[in-house]
Amino acid sequence: MRITPFLATALTLLLASCFPPTTTHPVGTAAGIANDPALVGLWRGKMQNDEQRDVYFHFLPSGDGTITVVLVQGGTEPDGDWSVASVTTTAVGGNHIMNARLTFNNGKADEEDMGRNTIPLLYRFEGPNRLVLYLMDEDATKAAIRAHKIAGTVEPGQFGDATITASPRELDAFMASKKGTALFGERFATLTKME
Repeated sequence: MRITPFLATALTLLLASCFPPTTTHPVGTAAGIANDPALVGLWRGKMQNDEQRDVYFHFLPSGDGTITVVLVQGGTEPDGDWSVASVTTTAVGGNHIMNARLTFNNGKADEEDMGRNTIPLLYRFEGPNRLVLYLMDEDATKAAIRAHKIAGTVEPGQFGDATITASPRELDAFMASKKGTALFGERFATLTKME
């Protein structure tokens, strides 16, 4: 599977050849989706798998109920990778979830990734200016689908993608539960808000 260079760093934990688990419906479709104003602004931090380069997330609220996120990965070279994602946010069972869809990568429309389903991310605030992001763990998500804890599909092969296909109501209830929370792995980015 093709993954954009920045997305391989920003939205995968260890295996750059696998796309993160996705959902066919955004989390919060039944419970309600609304922009989280606490995210708005510019955040700087480090990715779990790339402690050498800073990453910047600029959250820009849009009038259509989404948040545009411009992601820039810096370093010593002036040619840092950058991407744009469209994000919705929701709170289910005390969990704050982002639903991300990529739209641009390094200035070009990313049609392959745009055609994919939603990438859910769990986010938590560790104080007013510190944000931690978590992706769904691929192995745990595949195991949950195979055990019929949540409806979904797993493509064949070691690097087959996992997609949760549960109805919006079932998806929201699952993500509000301890079983749903357990699917999110270790933190993959820790961000500090820039004043």
